[in-house]
Amino acid sequence: MYLFWGNNSNNMESELKLLKVSITNVLALVKNLSNQQLNEIPNSSSNNLIWHLGHLVVTHKLLIYGLSGNDLGLETNFVDQFKKGSKPNVNVSENECETIKNKLKAIFLELEDDLKKDIFKTFKKYPTSYNFEITNLNDAISFNNLHFGLHVGSILKLKKQIK
Repeated sequence: MYLFWGNNSNNMESELKLLKVSITNVLALVKNLSNQQLNEIPNSSSNNLIWHLGHLVVTHKLLIYGLSGNDLGLETNFVDQFKKGSKPNVNVSENECETIKNKLKAIFLELEDDLKKDIFKTFKKYPTSYNFEITNLNDAISFNNLHFGLHVGSILKLKKQIK
């Protein structure tokens, strides 16, 4: 299906399936929460649930699109608000929360479409803080899935702590 993945297209299909399931699971975890709950920062944390969702969008775009030299398709202030090392400094409105959820929903279909268009021609090496160096698209998609998993754990923990 995706020839650039190498000889084993099953790997790409598995990685894409995992990304789709991860997005669905994250959205299900926050589905019935209020805007107040999405913005709440428990005493033991420095982030909130909506920050995690925005962060997943931004990190996905930076790892896959940014490292391949493609446009992120995100506003600079959105990237700054949710990039690694950022912290929530204002409450996100109900409309903005819906926009973030919609952006998260959209990243899978966008990636799938862009893979078909074969827009990922080059790749910049990137040493992650996880001590894993991303050197190509395959690495970026795999690491992005790992990153999702790490944040699912944080989301589950935060969800237990909010009112």
